[in-house]
Amino acid sequence: MRLPITSTILNQLVDALKQTISNKYDQLLFKAMFTLAYHALLRIGEMTVNNKNYNHVISVSQAVVLHKKAVITFMDFKHSNGKQFHLEIAKNKNDNICAVTALTNYLTLRNNTTGPLFLNSSGEAVSRQLFQHALNDALNFCGLSRAYYKPHSFRIGFATDASAKGLSTETIRTLGRWKSDAFKLYIRQSGQISNL
Repeated sequence: MRLPITSTILNQLVDALKQTISNKYDQLLFKAMFTLAYHALLRIGEMTVNNKNYNHVISVSQAVVLHKKAVITFMDFKHSNGKQFHLEIAKNKNDNICAVTALTNYLTLRNNTTGPLFLNSSGEAVSRQLFQHALNDALNFCGLSRAYYKPHSFRIGFATDASAKGLSTETIRTLGRWKSDAFKLYIRQSGQISNL
């Protein structure tokens, strides 16, 4: 069973990046990726490439940072049927896991080329393998089992946290760009988590 990367665990993982990654650019890159994966309920294929497949990858032009929010425009995503979706992410009170702050800091160092939003320090699109490696290193540093936490755990974590805070299932479905009620399988109750 995949476990959720909740806001509490996200905070730990972001802190771990300072210890697991020595390059400042890569620290900011993965902090932006982790926080955006959580707050925007990103699928791995929306932020990384696999075998040069860019079909659903968010481009830099699809991410706009405004004063107190970021807007991500999803042009092509699973179940999109050709419809765009605009997701607004408000600034978080916890600056350490604020996707708006993390994205702003990352974009100040990212080169100005077009293409995928997330580029490694060599200017290439971040691969799934590189993202998974950074996540595994952070999980190991935090003493969390990588057997239970995968990139999809960010989506599960936001859905779980949102449900615990009382967001409606319709709102969670919309934010996560789910077509059906399958997302309800992702929402973990506290008993399900503590019993593992």
